[in-house]
Amino acid sequence: MVLQWYQFGFPWLVTAVHSLGGIIGMRLLVYTGHFTPVYLDYSQKRLLWIFSALYTVNIAVSNVSLHYVSVPLHQVVRGTVPVFTVVISLVWKTAPEGYSWRVYVSLVPVVLGVGLSTYGDYYSFTIVGFLLTLLGTILAATKTVVTNTILVGGYQLKLSALDLLYQLSPLAFMQTIGWAVLTGELFDAWEYVRLVQSDNNSSRMYALIVALVANGAIAFVLNISSFTASKNTSALAMTVAGNVKVVLAVVLGCIMFQVTLSPLSTLGVALTICGGAAYSAVKYTEAQRTKYKSLV
Repeated sequence: MVLQWYQFGFPWLVTAVHSLGGIIGMRLLVYTGHFTPVYLDYSQKRLLWIFSALYTVNIAVSNVSLHYVSVPLHQVVRGTVPVFTVVISLVWKTAPEGYSWRVYVSLVPVVLGVGLSTYGDYYSFTIVGFLLTLLGTILAATKTVVTNTILVGGYQLKLSALDLLYQLSPLAFMQTIGWAVLTGELFDAWEYVRLVQSDNNSSRMYALIVALVANGAIAFVLNISSFTASKNTSALAMTVAGNVKVVLAVVLGCIMFQVTLSPLSTLGVALTICGGAAYSAVKYTEAQRTKYKSLV
């Protein structure tokens, strides 16, 4: 909304603001005694550097691909993240027990629903754009699997949600600022600020600053929630929740901007939500069954 309402077309800088929110928020928790970071040796920090690079490259590929494909097609391809998450989890054996056929069935409406809810111009794309979007989808699934693995103790790491955010925020901030410099976005933003100042539109500038500060604060809370959820559930559950978030964002956007959902989009929203509920029900039932067998 910051990008649209204030014509602040600088996604790398907005992402940097999110990371800065994490830096400030975590430092405040440390300063007030509510959090004490764990010690990491060089090899552990190197793993986090690699993970942060994966995080940044994922954003970069997603941003670049949007220049070559339509937004509806981008959302449809990204909606297949749960599928790639299943494949990666099975190949890397982060889900050694595998998945039941009920889980696979519940994923069908989750993936199909995103495609229907964001239905639009699927034909405005290039081969390069499609391949970049597909690569971004695979990277997003990989990032989710790696995040979950780090939080539950893989790769010689077992970090809490706060520890992971504390370690990653400075790395993400430096990398996103670096990308903003390389792409020329930082200099374009400076021209944007000069243009607003030359118009003597101080109220617009103050409103933008407030919006960015609020954006950073909200991102801080959301990152803690996301990492905490990832630590206490599976990578696949997180990607299913991500698809549900997409369709809920569509609904919220339609309400805020007074846009009427088409019948096809409405069907897609319903399918995704029902699919998410079905997935949750299946996993809960399977967990209860496993718990019962362990007691017998």
